[in-house]
Amino acid sequence: MSARGARRLRLAAARRAAEHRSVLVTARTSVRYLSGFTGSAGALWIPVAGSPTLVTDSRYEEQVRLEVGDHILTHIGREGWIRGVADVTGDAPGPTVFEAEDLTVADYDALRETLPGMVFVSRRDLIRALRQVKDRQELDAIERAVAVAESAFDRVLAGIDWAGAPSERQVATALETELRRGGSEPLPFDPIVAAGERSALPHATPSDRRVEPGDLLLIDFGARVDGYCSDITRTCVRGTPEPWQTNIHARVLGARQRAREAIRPGAAARAVDAAARDSLTRHDLDTFFGHSTGHGIGLDVHEGPSLSSRSEDILLAGNVVTVEPGVYLPGRGGVRIEDDVLVEEDGSRTLTHLPRALVEL
Repeated sequence: MSARGARRLRLAAARRAAEHRSVLVTARTSVRYLSGFTGSAGALWIPVAGSPTLVTDSRYEEQVRLEVGDHILTHIGREGWIRGVADVTGDAPGPTVFEAEDLTVADYDALRETLPGMVFVSRRDLIRALRQVKDRQELDAIERAVAVAESAFDRVLAGIDWAGAPSERQVATALETELRRGGSEPLPFDPIVAAGERSALPHATPSDRRVEPGDLLLIDFGARVDGYCSDITRTCVRGTPEPWQTNIHARVLGARQRAREAIRPGAAARAVDAAARDSLTRHDLDTFFGHSTGHGIGLDVHEGPSLSSRSEDILLAGNVVTVEPGVYLPGRGGVRIEDDVLVEEDGSRTLTHLPRALVEL
C-alpha cells in the first residue's frame, strides 16, 4: 500500500476513534502522521464527513503541494492557524474532539473565543493511540534510524583519542556530528554523555568534565530518519573496570534481559517494568532505579506505550518500545543499557545490534 493510501486508512481510523465526531489535530507529529505534511506550522481539521483540510500559512504553500495528497484539502491562512481553522469550519455543528496533550490553554481559549458556537471535547491519546502500532514503512524508517545511530556510535568510539581525556561535551559534539553526517535529520534529542560520578545522573547535560581513567561513561543517543526516531544507551568504562562497575553492569544487563523476555503481544506493559524491577530487587538495587523501564518510540522519541509500574497499556504487534533499566549510585556512577524492541505477532524482535557488554575504552 502506498503512503497516501495508508494515510486514508489512518484518517478513517481517526474518525472511528472520535466516535464519528469532527477532529482537530494540532500536534506537529500527528499532523504529519495523518497528512504527510512536515512543516512547523499547521493544523488538520477532520470533519465528520467530507475531505479533511490542512490549515497552514503561505510559507508552506509549495511544500504542501509536494507532500500532501489530493485526498486532503489545503487552506492557506493569513492570520494564524486559529483564524484559518475558523475559516474552514465556520461554527460546525456537533462537538469537535481535540487531544488535550497537544493544545495549550492559550490556544484553547483563543479557539473558543474565535468559534463561540463550537463545542470542544478533549480526549487523551486519540491520534497518539493510533500511532502506537507501526506499519511496515514506519518500521523501515525506525530500523534505518537505529542503523544510523549505531554506525555513528561506532565511529565515535573508534575515532576519539580517549588517552587525551576528552570532555563530555567533546564526546557529545563528535557524536552529534557523526549522527548528522551518517544521515540523521534533526536529532530526536541532545545526546546524554556523562562520565564518572556524573553517570549517576540519568539525564545529565554534557559538561566540561573529562573522561578520566577508571570512569564509567554513559552515552544515550538517537537518530531520526524520515521523521522516525531511535533511542539507544550504552555504558563504557575508561580502562579496566573495577569489580563494583562490572557487578553493577551485570545486574543491569540481567534486568534488561528479564524485561526483554517479557515483551510479547498481549503482555501488560507494567509486567515488563516489573520484570526489570524484580531482577534488581534480588540484588538490593531497585532503590537505585528511579525511572520507568521504557517507552514507545516513533515520530516522537517518547510516545506510547509506556513500560512503567503505573501503565495501563497492553502491548500490541507493531509497537516499538525501548527497554532501558538503569542503576545509579550517587557520587559513584551509573549504568544504563537501552535497546529498541519491536513487538511482533509471535513474540518480539530486538532492533538494536550494538554489543551490550561493558565497553572498555
